[in-house]
Amino acid sequence: MFRLQDVSYLYPAAQKGAALNHVSVAVAQGEFRWLLGPSGAGKSSLLRILALEARASSGMVDVLGVPVMQARRGVIARLRQRIGVVYQDFRLLDDLSAFDNVALPLRLQMRPESEIRHEVNAIMKWVGLGSRTDALPPQLSGGEQQRVAIARAVIHRPALLLADEPTNALDDRQATRLMTMFHRLAELGTTIVVATHNDALVRKYPAHAIELMQGYLVQEG
Repeated sequence: MFRLQDVSYLYPAAQKGAALNHVSVAVAQGEFRWLLGPSGAGKSSLLRILALEARASSGMVDVLGVPVMQARRGVIARLRQRIGVVYQDFRLLDDLSAFDNVALPLRLQMRPESEIRHEVNAIMKWVGLGSRTDALPPQLSGGEQQRVAIARAVIHRPALLLADEPTNALDDRQATRLMTMFHRLAELGTTIVVATHNDALVRKYPAHAIELMQGYLVQEG
């Protein structure tokens, strides 16, 4: 779950203006939301704030019951371990195998290596990459890298899952499997926000939406 109240986010000094203007939105645990809006609407800024990668310039931010604006670094570090993020540019570590990229969230949780191996192998088979666990990211296609990024984001069963255009490099079959998994995770209690420009995908999987326009919230629910 998360709740934003009157949140604004100003661009760094090198840029002018605000990416978000007085945004108030609340999403309960286990709910699925589309995040919609044209390029420059503020979607990426909102995702960065929810992923704890950026700090709001003003307003109140509560993520998974933690008041982020007042939280100490140690609390934020632990909170990040409960959040999964699928980045548009994947952000895989090129010097680690696909297996080790996916295993990272579990290793940060100090899980037993035998358990990690079982979990990683299972989810790599699920995303159709069971035979590619030893490959380095540069050896994988764009679609394969995206599937690795998705596996890494969900393997630790996050309480909050944020995805930025997660189906861009996937074929229709993989996109359908991904959306089925997202909805299953929501049923199990994960709060999910998916940013997309894909109108056909939104029509195929109707759900409540957070819509932004030029940094302002124009629709919620």
